[in-house]
Amino acid sequence: MWSETESNRRHGDFQSPALPTELPDHFVKDITYLFCGLNMSIKNLIKIIIYILIISFFKIEIFGRSEYNWTYNLEKGKKQYDAKMYDDATDSLKMALKKNSRCFEAANMLAYIFLIKKDLFSAEQYFLISLEINNNQPDIHMSTGELDEFFLRDDSAVSHYKKSLSINSANPKALISLARILYKKGENIEAEKYFNLCNSSGIADSEKIYNAAEDMRKKNPLNASLEFKRAIEINPAHIAAYIGLADSYRALGQYDDAAEVMETLKKNKPDNPFPYIYLGNIYFNNKPDMKRRKYFINLSIANYEKAIKLAPENIDLYFQLADIYKQTKDLDRANELIKIGEELMQKR
Repeated sequence: MWSETESNRRHGDFQSPALPTELPDHFVKDITYLFCGLNMSIKNLIKIIIYILIISFFKIEIFGRSEYNWTYNLEKGKKQYDAKMYDDATDSLKMALKKNSRCFEAANMLAYIFLIKKDLFSAEQYFLISLEINNNQPDIHMSTGELDEFFLRDDSAVSHYKKSLSINSANPKALISLARILYKKGENIEAEKYFNLCNSSGIADSEKIYNAAEDMRKKNPLNASLEFKRAIEINPAHIAAYIGLADSYRALGQYDDAAEVMETLKKNKPDNPFPYIYLGNIYFNNKPDMKRRKYFINLSIANYEKAIKLAPENIDLYFQLADIYKQTKDLDRANELIKIGEELMQKR
């Protein structure tokens, strides 16, 4: 009934047919495609990984260059500033500040460039930007205070000068600036305190320089003037150094410079009669410009009048000022001064 094959299958004696010794063509193709597919997937994966690495590298490189560029712009701006290429320096420093908004150095240099260009409003703007970034800059507070003083914002100027002094308590420039502006505000006691503090803190060093300059003043007024200036830089409350510097300029025929020195002393110590006397003399005797002669005579009179108020016991001042009034044909005031002078002489 059953074939032999069927009989064996029924009794569990079935044997699997032998595999062929060669794979069919279609099976070989499927295996090839499989391995090729895997190979292509690995290649694509490697490509993606390499791509990601390249992008990451360029991101790091771009970030690095961005950080480098602001320092590059800053250094470039410094070099251009030193070379007095102010327009180019402005572009470089603005770029540095744009890339790094915390770069107060760039803001400071921009402010100084605008000071050179006489653009005081822009200079002040950049000083304030700098101080917003770093408020502990005594020199920048000084510069900002000076601009405030120029714009007649005296209270703000005092605030900046005091902040500068709080950072550097030995700053002679801050001390003399506070004295000057407080004198101007009429706060003489407080002003005197800062003036004396300035003088006491610097007199030991400035006195040595002053003595050396005074020794050479008559023989070499030019070199003496340089030393007197150095003494004033160390101690801007050293009155004798101002006088020595003015005398040196006068010996050199530099009368405008001599007058400027005395005007500075007058601002720093307005209750001292000497600079008024000096200016009264120099404006009358050393300003031969006939077109402005009347102007300088009036300046001379104003300074002598102030000197008399500050030193009413100085008899010579009355007679000196009387001589000037005679030349202006104001004989009433001249005679009045002569009378006062004579009365003071009789009391001696």
